[in-house]
Amino acid sequence: MTSFKKKLEKLSESGKPSAASLKFLSDLGSEDRATLHEVWPTVPAKIRLRVVSSLATIAEDNIDYDFRRVFLNALEDSEAVVRREAIEGLIEDQSTLLMGRLLTILRNDPDESVREAAAIALGRFTYRAQCSKLGIPSEASRLHDTLIECARDSNEDSEVCRRAVESLGYYHHDKEVQELIALQYKQSDEFAESAVLAMGRTMDPEWTPIIMHELNSERPAMLYEAAHAAGEMGLKEAAPRLVDLIDDEDTEVRLTAIWALGQIGGAPASRALTENVQSKDPAIREAAQEALHEIAFAADPLNVL
Repeated sequence: MTSFKKKLEKLSESGKPSAASLKFLSDLGSEDRATLHEVWPTVPAKIRLRVVSSLATIAEDNIDYDFRRVFLNALEDSEAVVRREAIEGLIEDQSTLLMGRLLTILRNDPDESVREAAAIALGRFTYRAQCSKLGIPSEASRLHDTLIECARDSNEDSEVCRRAVESLGYYHHDKEVQELIALQYKQSDEFAESAVLAMGRTMDPEWTPIIMHELNSERPAMLYEAAHAAGEMGLKEAAPRLVDLIDDEDTEVRLTAIWALGQIGGAPASRALTENVQSKDPAIREAAQEALHEIAFAADPLNVL
């Protein structure tokens, strides 16, 4: 039987490894993890990137495979693009181990795109912290304080700061976070869009006038964020405008408006969604069906299969 080390070394010769040839990297024990850490740097960078990208695809399509240890190892890769792909591969990981690694990456990685990816990924941890599901209080404090520090760091890349504010959005009724969101909203287009995303995450009615205003934006990206924020906050006053946005020229705006109506519910939303179940566009039909299911579930969760 070919040893684990030999299989790793063969990756260097494979050119473009197939999905089948990579499945041996699932569920690694402690000995194999040590071997991976030793051999991984000797694999050509091009192959390392292909491996990490392929493993992310395999894991997404098949829950029976667990490549977490490979992704964690790749967080230390010498190539920024591999580290970034590894963060994407760990999208389902909610462990405090990963959170700690991401916080270190956020403040210390030399590549801004990797730090930006870490800032985005930390959003799922701020959500868990806000829901009191993170566990250790000191870890929750570290998460909050590190993201605040990053968002306020004048020497940090602006894109990283922007993403840090997005992830901070889940902290409800946090005065410092609210101030950061307000400051970001006053900046240029992408920053204002991120601020609106964060507003929706806060669930704070304080932001309702801004979200309602931005539902009439001329920028599709802002319309998308405002529609999503309206859905997250369940803004019933936004329903008429969201119904109008189902006919928007931008497909992503249309789909988000439909999703938001499913979150908000009510008779106007149900009527509009029912009409769009007959849409000629399959994506619109599917989105409308899912949104109607959300409304039905909210009304009677025990009677929806």
